[in-house]
Amino acid sequence: MTKKTTNKGALANDFFYPPFSTLDARSGWWQDRKRKWLNLGIESELGRVKTFESLGSIYDIKKQHIKKSKHGKQDPSWATTSIFDPVLCEILYKWFAPEGGHILDPFAGGSVRGLVASYLGYRYTGFDIRQEQIDANVRQARTLLKKDHISPVWKNVDACSKSLYKSFKSDVDLIFTCPPYGDLEVYSDHPTDISNMPFDTFAGALKHSIKQASARLKDNRFAIYVVSDIRDRNGEYRGLPDIVRHAGKEAGLKVYSELVLLNALGTLPLRARGYFEHSRKIGRAHQNIVLFVKGDPVKANADIGAIPCKDPF
Repeated sequence: MTKKTTNKGALANDFFYPPFSTLDARSGWWQDRKRKWLNLGIESELGRVKTFESLGSIYDIKKQHIKKSKHGKQDPSWATTSIFDPVLCEILYKWFAPEGGHILDPFAGGSVRGLVASYLGYRYTGFDIRQEQIDANVRQARTLLKKDHISPVWKNVDACSKSLYKSFKSDVDLIFTCPPYGDLEVYSDHPTDISNMPFDTFAGALKHSIKQASARLKDNRFAIYVVSDIRDRNGEYRGLPDIVRHAGKEAGLKVYSELVLLNALGTLPLRARGYFEHSRKIGRAHQNIVLFVKGDPVKANADIGAIPCKDPF
């Protein structure tokens, strides 16, 4: 049982969480806060499947049961499911979105990011190419949210296609998303699902998505991409965070900060032994969070204003 703690200190009192470049999801305070969110009844795994090795990071894996089809590929019907960390959402929304602002999530996946936004009083629009995922998210929202909440909106949109402009013309106050990590997690067999694509095609589609989403971001606002590097079949890193950084710059954004999320270790100590003994591969225990700004960060800070104190519990 995790010892109950409080997030003490002047920085935490003023900014909800100390504004350092490391975010510690292993701490007692973080784990206590996470339980409060999940105890609301959030089941972001509904509508999702997980078909590849867990990163053991911003996700809580409830099961680990991967079965290969007769063609040697992961079979989604036997996949595990994952939950995005609601505490990470809460911290970054409070830091980088103006009170009551509109959040755009081009790769929405499960319900967590939308539900946390609603509980905290933000507007939220998330895109997903799978209607079954959207339906599951909407059912969650109807079950958990109260009448005074701003309901999150999920749209059946391919964030990597030109249809983004046709279906969504609002200007938003924050981009916050977690794109697929190549084919590390294969979410569906949808023909335009970028998690199914060869890496070069995936990288090009992701760059296009970042460009389009950036065009919907207001001036003097922030964009946040939660990413992690992935390895090719030879064990070499592909440079996914670099791809995101360069794509943002090409879209007119500035790389303003980088944060590191220290993940709860879970089963990593067990897996790391095998990795290291076999090939000296280091067990990855963090995620990268790339923070962009569009325009002037000083003006963005003034527009965002004070850190909101709204507590959903």
